[in-house]
Amino acid sequence: MHACGDNFYGRMLFDYSQVEKDELIHRATRQGRVLSLETYLNQYPIANINQQYEYGRSRWTLLIAACFYKHENIVRMLLHRFKPDINAVGDVKLDFVHDIMYGVSPLWVAVAVGHFGIVKLLVEEGNANINHLSVTRSSPLRAASYIGRLDIARYLISHGADIRLVRDGNYTNLMLSAYREHTHMVKYFLDELYCDPNEYDQDGRTPLHYGIDGGSFDVVELLLKRGAKNISHNITSPLLWAALDAREDLVDAFENYYLSDLEWIEAREILGASYANIESKNYNLNKAIEHIKIAYKWRIEKNLPKIFSSIQSIEAYNYFQECQTLEEFNQILSQSHNRLHIESLLIQERILGQKNKRYRHAIRFYGALLADTHQYDTSLRLWLYELDLRRQHKINFDKWHLRSFVHMFAEMIINHVDIISEKAILEILKALNDELSNSRNNDHNLLTLFYLITIISQISDKQKILPSMMDIYRILVMFIRTCYTTIENSQYWTLLHLSMMTGLPCVNDNHIMALCKYPCHKTIGLLLKCGANVDAIDSERNTPLHLIAQRKHDIENVLFIINLLCDIAGAHPDCVNNQGQTPLEVASNIHVKEHLREKIGVSQLKCLCARFIRQRKIIFQNYRLPLYLVNFIEKH
Repeated sequence: MHACGDNFYGRMLFDYSQVEKDELIHRATRQGRVLSLETYLNQYPIANINQQYEYGRSRWTLLIAACFYKHENIVRMLLHRFKPDINAVGDVKLDFVHDIMYGVSPLWVAVAVGHFGIVKLLVEEGNANINHLSVTRSSPLRAASYIGRLDIARYLISHGADIRLVRDGNYTNLMLSAYREHTHMVKYFLDELYCDPNEYDQDGRTPLHYGIDGGSFDVVELLLKRGAKNISHNITSPLLWAALDAREDLVDAFENYYLSDLEWIEAREILGASYANIESKNYNLNKAIEHIKIAYKWRIEKNLPKIFSSIQSIEAYNYFQECQTLEEFNQILSQSHNRLHIESLLIQERILGQKNKRYRHAIRFYGALLADTHQYDTSLRLWLYELDLRRQHKINFDKWHLRSFVHMFAEMIINHVDIISEKAILEILKALNDELSNSRNNDHNLLTLFYLITIISQISDKQKILPSMMDIYRILVMFIRTCYTTIENSQYWTLLHLSMMTGLPCVNDNHIMALCKYPCHKTIGLLLKCGANVDAIDSERNTPLHLIAQRKHDIENVLFIINLLCDIAGAHPDCVNNQGQTPLEVASNIHVKEHLREKIGVSQLKCLCARFIRQRKIIFQNYRLPLYLVNFIEKH
């Protein structure tokens, strides 16, 4: 009865539009209705059996869709009857992978969903390319490694899968299996395919690193038994990697594998420091004390005192220095937990080095925790120290890195902190200058600068008498003179344009959104004070006055800003945009219109002359006029 119903709808297929026919065909494939699909394809052959269909976040052929939904009968029917391109690729969103997999073949999809029958069908009857690579160089064998299907991996290898194919960054299948905690796959790669247990990716990480990240004791133990070494290629060694995760069991797995006394001692010190790392899911101060004390006892037994390349007094750490003896360490235990946290950071800096990402992240996280408890001064000192390490060692910023400082400044103002460190603001401005000068994350960093300028405008009344505020003004003048604009939206808005707008992206940051509301007359005033061009134009030749004139709400604030622009900064109210409109002509509110008419009523003679030239369409470009005069006429 079901088949008859399907055939009835098939006979009526000519009644449907092309879009509806495509959806019927696609739906039948997804739902596994092989008789319906075959009928549809017979009675209304599609021009291209390899055409792409969109479904959710996926974009695929019928063959890939059938593989994804594990419909072996449809795959067989398509291969036998309609001869699709066996290697035609698509983009697939798998349930167990966060990202979309771009450019994957039907075979890759069949492996990824773990359907051995379809895999055999595609290889043996379709002659699928067993080494086809996706956009990110993921092969079918890699998909088998990800899901831990040893049977499929063996089959692919027996039919010519190339074990040497690796994903971008030399991320091998052995590394992936180690990370995914597939002990049986790791054993297969090592014992039967003779993969190198000490291979490393472009970042210097070995299978041991990935096994530790995965957290499987069995995988780590197996790798060590098969010859994996505690070696590092410009990266933290696997032993210290395990210690940084506060995984005592993984550290102990290295016990019988030819480590020096110093390696063991430093691993125990890092293990203790990691237990004191508040971010760690294994946070345990008692464990931290226990392991640091063990390390001190081993140093005494082996006569290996700590060696410091240089002893620095770091303001961020309250000028505390790392303890050198067990007696000194016992003395600090009577102090606050903060002292032990600082000790853990000092230990990490000595052993891991200032450039180490995990160490720098620990500084940031501890600073964030202090900010959450309103210990802003200490928090800022820690963050500024980490910022200084980045700049000192030329380490690029994540684009959210500097924005987080602005978040903290906004939070401080909201929580009524009277004084914000001018030094902190100045350092962030310098870092933003470095980033913008090198065109890194231009629009994001420009918005960060913009929000910071708003914060400066809110605190400048209280702190303007301090000499350090003059340094801030000087660097702001430099920013203004550089004439940075947005570029990603092709609007080329200046900072002054931005200050006229509403709805700027604040990345859902509640503190910034609560404090930085636009249009903001304080921000505008500070920008004008620092020399912002009041008649700057965007890609539509709109001046800031054009933008503020279009506002329909908060009219009292709008009129105040128009006065700022025209009376204080000398904006020309008769400048025209690409549509030949003045600010008056784009305004919709009657009070704004009247206010702008008053401003135009006192136009200077040169403005009247420029408008006369433009309105009469007098050709002036052929005369040898100074560039500033040409620009002035064009604005009118």
